[in-house]
Amino acid sequence: MDRTSSATDSRSELLDNGRLGSSVAILDDALDRVSALDFEIPNPFVNHAPMACEALAALGLDSVIGDWVERFETSMGEAVQPVTPDWHGGFDWKDLFGDYRLLPEWTGYFGRAIDEEGWRVVVERWVPRLMPGLAAALFHGVIRTSHAVRAIDVADTRARQAELARALGNWAVWFSPGEPTDESAGFEDPSLAVLQAAALGAGCYVSEPNIFSLHGITGAMAVHLLGEHLSPAGARAAVTQLRAEHRSLYRDVVPQIIDGDTRWDESTVVAASSSYDSHQIKLVEASRRAFHITADPAFLLAAEVVTSGD
Repeated sequence: MDRTSSATDSRSELLDNGRLGSSVAILDDALDRVSALDFEIPNPFVNHAPMACEALAALGLDSVIGDWVERFETSMGEAVQPVTPDWHGGFDWKDLFGDYRLLPEWTGYFGRAIDEEGWRVVVERWVPRLMPGLAAALFHGVIRTSHAVRAIDVADTRARQAELARALGNWAVWFSPGEPTDESAGFEDPSLAVLQAAALGAGCYVSEPNIFSLHGITGAMAVHLLGEHLSPAGARAAVTQLRAEHRSLYRDVVPQIIDGDTRWDESTVVAASSSYDSHQIKLVEASRRAFHITADPAFLLAAEVVTSGD
């Protein structure tokens, strides 16, 4: 996918407003406080805190991040801490995927790899390896990783490195093989194909607004964020896997055909930021980002549905 990064646009806007430094510090403080929070094992819930805080930062809502952090801190406890394993370049990583007991080792491994090779190398190598498990934990591996990558692309700080390591580590232990892909399905532009998949997800979510169809949108837009950091082959493979997962996820859903405004309604951002609901803020941010690229009203309506309270 073309490297026309929304993170770069965000960085330029922040610089123009003279607030990049303070914005970075606010999100770094939030990540230091929430990245390692978790629910007690074997509770299967996902730590949405770092994703939600990054989405708020991407929307320019630095002023409310602190309130969100306080709420997360009162509802979760400390997660497992990283352990640097004795793994090297030739280790059989496929056999180590999907074992939650290895979360400390995977987090430690990715932390060391980011230190030694840089986050871009790690992302380009490991995201394609993890992509066959795209839908594992309801897309949360790819979603958390995409938020971490966007954050570190704005500012390469220790807090963001640690969050990326933990995001990749979680994806590795959540991993399970996904739907079989159709390698013969053609498309010319991976970035466009992902946006089309996300628009389909938005139409399906409006038709049947549930937690599963919601993650088809945020999962697709996570792939869109990561695509610019992958090789052309990696980006194409990601789209192929996304299409396979969407065929399964939406097989019994008829997407709503949507005609409507081509102007974004910022009231959805206000409503989501006031909700203290991680799914609302993540979906609104992803929908807003997709809408500004495509002007597809399905994204606006998806944001309106998720914030309606119905």
